[in-house]
Amino acid sequence: NRTDEYMENRGKEYYKHENVELKKELRELSKALEFSRWETKARDMMIEKAEEYFDISIRKKFGAK
Repeated sequence: NRTDEYMENRGKEYYKHENVELKKELRELSKALEFSRWETKARDMMIEKAEEYFDISIRKKFGAK
């Protein structure tokens, strides 16, 4: 099988490099996820404050048509 041959021809250095790159990508994705969570929390807080201040419902209610 060609895939098996390709995998067997990879050396330790290739796997070390791939591991470093995957760890880097994981760190970047973790940061992006954390930022997204904070962004969502901030947006929810702003909506809640606006609803209180203007005494209106901003969020769409589930099941409403």
